[in-house]
Amino acid sequence: MSIFTQFVKSIYSPKDMALFRFQKIGKTILYIMLLCLITTIPRTFLYGSFIQDGVGMVNQVIDKDLPDFKIENGELKADIDQPIEKEEGNTLFVFDPNSTDLEKYQNKTGLFVLKDKVVSMGNGQTQTYSYNDLLGASLEKKDLQEFISLFDNIYPILLFVIGFLVYLFQLFITFVGVTLLAFIGSAMSGQRKLSYKQVWTLTAYSYTIPTIFFMIMDACKIVVPGSTFIYIAVVLIVLYLTIKEVPKPKEK
Repeated sequence: MSIFTQFVKSIYSPKDMALFRFQKIGKTILYIMLLCLITTIPRTFLYGSFIQDGVGMVNQVIDKDLPDFKIENGELKADIDQPIEKEEGNTLFVFDPNSTDLEKYQNKTGLFVLKDKVVSMGNGQTQTYSYNDLLGASLEKKDLQEFISLFDNIYPILLFVIGFLVYLFQLFITFVGVTLLAFIGSAMSGQRKLSYKQVWTLTAYSYTIPTIFFMIMDACKIVVPGSTFIYIAVVLIVLYLTIKEVPKPKEK
């Protein structure tokens, strides 16, 4: 049975999934790689789109709205008293050389250029970069304009790098998750004679339904509260239903 057929059966048939326990471990690893690829594709384009939108908005703001500025010794300096805010769609850009915190911008999506750092917020995640980490020397407005003008040329490469890193991270957390949840699956097996390898295989296929669900959520740009707990709960429910399809040994 091909891994694509297994993928389809893993959506609706715990009985068929129970038979996968006899296959070689290499095929299970290949299946995990397929699931991670399915997860990575929409997430990569989501991150890429967020970066592209952010850079496009920053470029427009720099050209039209920002005064001359300079970043030196880890601090942003510009001759303004009030923050400059620019909103496009659901994305907010803030330029504020007089502030170091984001208290009034909580739960916002966008790019925030502050006195001592740059903060990117989106998809429920926050990334903070201090100027000391980003820059080894000073930076002026004209330098940033030159850099942004190169973005369109490097965007395909950047998207590939993002996708590759997301894929590696997804592989890592999936292998760790399957390995840990398989111990719980071993406890579920009860009187059924299942080796840890067999339970590990069944756990991997139990990832199918939550993987598809969260792939759709990512593609629709929907943030699901408590996603990690929901993911684990669904995996364990599917794993339990699959283990129940494994026959108990006959009593002598």
